[in-house]
Amino acid sequence: MKYRIGTRGSKLALVQAEYVCSRLARAYPEDVFEIQIIKTKGDLVLDKPLYEIGDKGVFVKEIEEKLLSGEIQIGVHSMKDMPALPAPGLMFAKAWKREDPRDVLILREKKSLWELPKGAVIGTGSRRREYQLKRLRPDLVITGIRGNIDTRLRKMEEERLDGIVLAAAGLHRLNMQEKITQYLETEEMIPAPAQGILALEISEGSEKLLHMLNAFSEEETVLAAEAERGFLQEMGGNCHTPVGAVLKKRPDGLCRLDAMFGDEKGIRQAYVSVSGNDPAELAQKAAFRIRQQIAGKVFLTGAGPGDPGLITVKGLQTIREADCIIYDRLAAPELLEEAKPGCEKIYAGKENHHHTLTQDEIHQLLLKKSMEYEKTVRLKGGDVYVFGRGGEEGVFLKKHGVPFEVVPGVSSCMAGLAYGGIPITHRGVSLGFHVVTAHDRRDQLSDIDFQAMAKGKETCVFLMGLRKVKEIADRLLEAGMPANTKTAVISHATMPEQQTCVADLEHIAEAVTQAELSSPALIVVGEVVSLREELNFFERRPLFGKHYLIPRIGEKHTRLGRLLEQQGACVDEVQVGKIQSKKRVFYVEEFEQVDWLVFTSKNGVESFFQSVKESDLDLRRLAGCKIAAIGEKTAELLKSYGIYADLIPDAFHSDALAEKLKEYLTGSECVWYLKAQNADSHLKEALEAFCNFEEIPIYENCAVAPDLDQVRSLGEYNGILFTCASSASRLTASLKENLDSCKKIYSIGPKTTSFLRKSGVEHISEAEYATYESLAACVVQED
Repeated sequence: MKYRIGTRGSKLALVQAEYVCSRLARAYPEDVFEIQIIKTKGDLVLDKPLYEIGDKGVFVKEIEEKLLSGEIQIGVHSMKDMPALPAPGLMFAKAWKREDPRDVLILREKKSLWELPKGAVIGTGSRRREYQLKRLRPDLVITGIRGNIDTRLRKMEEERLDGIVLAAAGLHRLNMQEKITQYLETEEMIPAPAQGILALEISEGSEKLLHMLNAFSEEETVLAAEAERGFLQEMGGNCHTPVGAVLKKRPDGLCRLDAMFGDEKGIRQAYVSVSGNDPAELAQKAAFRIRQQIAGKVFLTGAGPGDPGLITVKGLQTIREADCIIYDRLAAPELLEEAKPGCEKIYAGKENHHHTLTQDEIHQLLLKKSMEYEKTVRLKGGDVYVFGRGGEEGVFLKKHGVPFEVVPGVSSCMAGLAYGGIPITHRGVSLGFHVVTAHDRRDQLSDIDFQAMAKGKETCVFLMGLRKVKEIADRLLEAGMPANTKTAVISHATMPEQQTCVADLEHIAEAVTQAELSSPALIVVGEVVSLREELNFFERRPLFGKHYLIPRIGEKHTRLGRLLEQQGACVDEVQVGKIQSKKRVFYVEEFEQVDWLVFTSKNGVESFFQSVKESDLDLRRLAGCKIAAIGEKTAELLKSYGIYADLIPDAFHSDALAEKLKEYLTGSECVWYLKAQNADSHLKEALEAFCNFEEIPIYENCAVAPDLDQVRSLGEYNGILFTCASSASRLTASLKENLDSCKKIYSIGPKTTSFLRKSGVEHISEAEYATYESLAACVVQED
């Protein structure tokens, strides 16, 4: 049999492959063994540290691809370069006897680490080595260095480095021991997991070859590989995080695993030592103690039933402070907008067996992020513990040494009923309630005590049971519950899309089918349903059941959308632009010449004060300037900076501002208009004859290609609301339909209305005042 052995082409990699090849050839003379050189990404990119070019697989992927294709039969690697698990379809043979696992110093002049002068420069491309060197000698300067051993030795001389750090194993295999200045004992520097061990990788199912390779294994090295790589796997380590582990036999026969782990910046580091005989248990114990020392806290936060306004005060606080949010399908998207800039957001939703991540994967993700961040929020719809698997996640975190807190949320079993006009209890009608999940983990009907439900007078609530309405009703009827028992099914409870279907128990399944309800939905059975006509506040709001479209500037949901939703509307928003501040340096001398600053939007205010801050100017330099502003919201934002507007026109548009400002002008004043780069010059044309008028572009309203996938056909909307001419221009340019196909068009003010009319739109409802509140009131009045 002919076996091809794949390896990288470096001198060290070839020596390792030749060692394996020669041992196999001697042991199995009837077979042929030959070496095939394979270039990997790690060999091709030599000008960056490993943590900048990819995961630990940068030296592995190409070799594994050839193993899977059958082009080679054995891959020889340094085990420390391997990911925690082999690629699917591949496996490792048992480890052969280990070379020296220690790291070593090669110094250009001095004889030991301790003789190096203060500020000495040491080269290494490993964060693990860097952080441990700095722990021994905080004064050292660490610089990145890559390449094979000869390249690193040459760079040390050329760049006049004081020294470099390498693995003893490589130098030993190359017979270069004379280059070593000092061995760093494992108590001083914990090596990379499995350093000095060769990884022999083969295809799964190659049983004969596996038996041949395992014949050379050595028990102590096998234990070391299992414990050290087990720790690596437990920690989810990769080349972005410094991780070390080394197993040694103690004189009493027990094994001792020394391990270290740190974050990417080296701010948090932990070191542990554990003893025992089982390598898997040692790995788990070491990982547990590491997490106890440096893991950030995980907050299991209930997001509420859907309405973002039902988040608790503490729940909102955890979102705003989170470094990472792992969120479910039922968590309101608006809540994510409360996260601080830079917060990592990861979707982990589940729907009808279509899981973004399995529960086990979510568990591992929580562990991983707890080691990366101080505060990780697991945001779960409803309440964390009400059929939310929060208990499982808490138990898992506790078992693995990660601190956590639970922030309860409002459950749909109460809030959903309330928004449907149904109290879960009511004096004289229902003195208690049953709340159950309608399906088990096999998606079968849960093992529910229907007899107890049928005989009692408590309210019965079934969560996640839309597809089992008929089965639930039949089982309750079989158990003796009266056929005329009031029953309701509430779909998308607490959301603008909420639908409620009411019937008696005998006919509820038929009614739900006719209503074409969609999940998520909850089922409520009991006489409290009869109170719905008196208590139904949510579905009686003026805009309930109506749909509106708002083209918006910016990524966040608009306040206008929230105003409509408060009146019951279902609102779709599509981004058509974004605000980009323009860099503008201001000088004290300029402000001394300015008499009036004019702001027509909040964007102008924010961009102006950002530029003032970046110009290192004291706000008191504005003392000689008067301020004009369009709109109460613009004026309110100015107040947040400690500035009170001197002039606010009664009507919130540029014509009104111009007419009012003229009353204060004598012709000599310097007026600055802080405007958008692409705004028109209407205000300048109105005022330049009355003052020294200057336009100062301070931001730009940049176009964004609308994502129309989530936009309905225009005929399905009760109206489209335009808040500026640019939004109208961008949306109409992107739509294939004519705006007239929508039932109504709403405009915030004259300029927007003028553009729409020029675009051929005839029937436009314009807000009385150019404010979101007035525009929302216009919609309510006309609908």
